[in-house]
Amino acid sequence: MTDKKDPKHSELAGTDTLDRKNHNAKLDQLETFRTDATGEALSTNQGVKIADNQNTLKAGERGPSLLEDFIMREKLTHFDHERIPERIVHARGAAAHGVFVSYGDHSALTKASFLAGKGKETPVFVRFSTVQGSRGSADTVRDVRGFA
Repeated sequence: MTDKKDPKHSELAGTDTLDRKNHNAKLDQLETFRTDATGEALSTNQGVKIADNQNTLKAGERGPSLLEDFIMREKLTHFDHERIPERIVHARGAAAHGVFVSYGDHSALTKASFLAGKGKETPVFVRFSTVQGSRGSADTVRDVRGFA
């Protein structure tokens, strides 16, 4: 009989991190910040005691989550409204306005009316986005990635 380990069973299953054989100084350092939550009940934001907030109510065994699960809705609302970020995409840049003048008749190549005649003038506005960082980052960084 060979001493073969069961692949479904881990030696670490059900053990605490501090019980592992690879105990080191970092784990000792973390131990000073560990708190004992024995006797404390899990509750909603309104203080209602609940037994579990890791599973949702489902329609059937493998069905979709139900909206009547107030605990799931509360967790999603808390996650979605945790921080309202500033608008990041294309927040800074430069723009130019002027007139586009076609130097030739390109009506054979395109149906765009502003290219249909030689010397036709079309007012334009172009925005060059720097796609820079958020609030507090340097304005001097030049990284032009596109225009609109």
